[in-house]
Amino acid sequence: MDLLIWNCRGAGNDRFRRNLRELVQMHKPDMIILMETKVDLNSMGMFFNNLGYTASTHVDPIGRSGGIWLLWIPSLINVRVSEASSQMITTTISR
Repeated sequence: MDLLIWNCRGAGNDRFRRNLRELVQMHKPDMIILMETKVDLNSMGMFFNNLGYTASTHVDPIGRSGGIWLLWIPSLINVRVSEASSQMITTTISR
């Protein structure tokens, strides 16, 4: 399984989208984990769907701080979330 884990320190702007699209094309990860997103996932949903990451779980930021997004391709892996808080998301991942 290939993972892309990025402490992106802010997501949603054009530069982030361009860089992430390039990383996905280059490495083809099964799952993307983004931390410190600082924006709600709802603002980016279609962008990730267009990249093929149609399943997700997330913790929204508090104000302009924090935020964790887990996105995956459901035909490649199964993800079961058991716990989530502002600091972590605990999952079981299988093929």
